[in-house]
Amino acid sequence: MHRISQSFLKDFSDYKSDFVDVCGLQIKAKYFEGVEFPSSEAMDLGNYFEYKCTGALPRNGKVPEPKISYKGTAREKLSAPFQRAEDSASYFKDIVKEYGIEIIDVGLSLKNEQMNGIADIYAKWNDRFCFIDLKYSGLIDNKWDERGWETNSLTEKHKLMIQGVQYTLLAKDCLNHEPEDFDFYYFVFSQSNPKQAKIIKQVIDESTLELHKNNVAFVYNQINSNPLDKIFKAKPSLKNCTQCPLFEDCEYATRLPLIDTVYY
Repeated sequence: MHRISQSFLKDFSDYKSDFVDVCGLQIKAKYFEGVEFPSSEAMDLGNYFEYKCTGALPRNGKVPEPKISYKGTAREKLSAPFQRAEDSASYFKDIVKEYGIEIIDVGLSLKNEQMNGIADIYAKWNDRFCFIDLKYSGLIDNKWDERGWETNSLTEKHKLMIQGVQYTLLAKDCLNHEPEDFDFYYFVFSQSNPKQAKIIKQVIDESTLELHKNNVAFVYNQINSNPLDKIFKAKPSLKNCTQCPLFEDCEYATRLPLIDTVYY
């Protein structure tokens, strides 16, 4: 049976949407067939930052390798973005020390009958157990982008907030922490300034938890009661296809740009 991760829920929601260009074959390959997709530089930076913060390996099990810049010398030197990521990780450790956060575990695997996830950090803070999720973002104060972390706009950003909801439910089922006695934090660090960060505590009400459980149950039953080939269909586009590891063997792949018509 296929459990539902919060990242799958986001991608599946995009796939079902008429407004986002997401290919079902890519989702099936990524989540159900174990195909490894190439990472972006932003993903590489995020993995390196989290590894330097916690020492936990990313999902692929490989130690993140930073980019090296030689700058005309024989001595190896981190490229500027990876150096900032390393400096941000040092700042994170300072924050943990100053706030007296007791880290219990990192990279903690969680699963119940229908959901799964990996908590970056399981900790105790101010006499309360909590999860801390690390984010390394170029949009730390952005209000308008759906991935932006401007605090006052977060209540409208379901894709960012869904993680805290799912992991709070997993904390109850896996660690016996009742939601009212458990906290979930996002520690968001800036990609451009190693000393810029924000800590966001997500307070989740019972109705939100219940709604998420129902949504997960619906998707779980849909995924596990139907052949995956009937659920996930190709949505080819030149941008997605040419960057896809399935490209060479995919009968649906778009290889030429389409013609757009403009009436002027």
